[in-house]
Amino acid sequence: MLDKGFNYLIYEEKSDVAFKMFTDLISAGSPGLCITTLYPQKLKKMYGMDKAQVHWLSDSTGDKDTLSPTRLDFEITRVINKFIKGGGAPVFLLDGMAYLSLENDYDKVRKFIKRINDMASMNDATIMVVINPNSFSKETVAMLEKDFDKIGPPTELDCSLGPSAPIPTHGMPAQVQAAAPVVSSASLRIQMPPESPVDTPVEEELDLEIEDIYLIHRGTGTLIQRRTWREQDLIDPDLIGGMFQAILDFISNSFASDQVSEFSRLEVKGYIILIADGKYISEAIVFSGKAEEYIHKIMNDIKKVLKENISGIEDQYESVFKNYDGDVGKLRGTRKSLDALALGINKALEPHMKKGVKKRLTDVERRQSQEKYNMAIAAGRSKKYEDALKAYDEALAIDPGHHQSLFNKAVVLQMLGRVQEALVYYDKALEVNPNDCETWGNRGIALRSLGRTEEAIESYYKGLGINPGDSALWSNLGIALRSVGRVKEAIECYDKAIDINPRDAGVWSNKGVVLGSMGLLKEAIECYDKALAIDPGRKLAQRNREIAVKELEKRNTK
Repeated sequence: MLDKGFNYLIYEEKSDVAFKMFTDLISAGSPGLCITTLYPQKLKKMYGMDKAQVHWLSDSTGDKDTLSPTRLDFEITRVINKFIKGGGAPVFLLDGMAYLSLENDYDKVRKFIKRINDMASMNDATIMVVINPNSFSKETVAMLEKDFDKIGPPTELDCSLGPSAPIPTHGMPAQVQAAAPVVSSASLRIQMPPESPVDTPVEEELDLEIEDIYLIHRGTGTLIQRRTWREQDLIDPDLIGGMFQAILDFISNSFASDQVSEFSRLEVKGYIILIADGKYISEAIVFSGKAEEYIHKIMNDIKKVLKENISGIEDQYESVFKNYDGDVGKLRGTRKSLDALALGINKALEPHMKKGVKKRLTDVERRQSQEKYNMAIAAGRSKKYEDALKAYDEALAIDPGHHQSLFNKAVVLQMLGRVQEALVYYDKALEVNPNDCETWGNRGIALRSLGRTEEAIESYYKGLGINPGDSALWSNLGIALRSVGRVKEAIECYDKAIDINPRDAGVWSNKGVVLGSMGLLKEAIECYDKALAIDPGRKLAQRNREIAVKELEKRNTK
């Protein structure tokens, strides 16, 4: 059984074992809450969860236990809040991370996970989040892991389940960059999502920012949609709840008095809120920053954008509004309209931005950039490299600081032999995130292919300064050192790579080459044998072993 009071990130392709672990915990007397993509009644029957509170994560409507994946900040967070604060050493299981990530901006999902983990830590709760790591990039999983106390497959987390299983690997296979004829090649790596690199420097932002947009049905006071751009959304749920209540009260009062306000303004806890009414709906925009300095400059533009946006929504959904029954599922498409509203207001803001200040991307811009990035990845996999370069350029036109697009464009250029251009983009990627060891590694490969070996060695060392546990970097550094005659240092590098990953046949083969060049033929043959035991079809190791054996035979006959 799991130890209670910890936050667990559980790796499992299907959540079968995690469900059983959850059932064991609640059978021991803890209250249980499960949010899952499986139908609740089926789940309860399969795993005996009769004592648990189970909610279905689904777009379906009409069931009181159904939670829409798009309503992360309100319904889902409030259900979890209420449960965790109920006491009794509660246990919460989330099975549906991939679904939430599809329906919401990934950064928003990660902040949601961080919030519930913090809340759990303060209330002696146990959190179990199940993911199939093959559904996420290696970088995404690495970022998620930072928010959890214990990480791994069920067999590593629960001692009652027996011996541990290996953690699944993620990401794309490494690409290959040719090296010296008798030495295994250095590994050229490509990066996958998420778009946000770890430890990226924070940019200065606009003095005025949109924090939230609310779309509310005037007659019933129902929240139809909320779009948010908050960096730390709902760290204080009471603040957000109080703000929404103030907006709701204002709209309800105006509706009750039959007043349709073209434009109204509220100020709540330092935020300025602008509200516009339509016949059926109201839109409220929450601004933070030095709002007074900017809003008056773009007031007419805001009014125009709001009026057009409200009219567009009411025209599109007039039949729904005329007989509105409170079912927000019928209005799910309004989410795109709120994105368009944010884009319109940001466009109005651009002429008034401080010189040199970079604006924060909207969700729409992030999504567009990510779509172009995904297109580039797909084109690269299909070896349509020119199409990949075009898509990376389109992603970078939207978000010039998109680290993975910069990195992967450099990789494609390098694979096409345009190494000098590739170096330019590796350097741009390092300006965005200087702490990415893979960028330093690939940059080293590019420099060495241009004959700039000493610079390549320096680049490898910088990468190892960030991640000394990267066996590929040690191996590539060994190749570079050997090429400039620093053979003893090269062997030390290969030994470090082998300590980290003893199953790397290429490193054993390369170590054999260096030992052979030093006249240590027996030791070289032993290395080739180890390489071939791991990979019997490795032709380079076979060839080099034959050369070493012949040399040794010649030496013995003298």
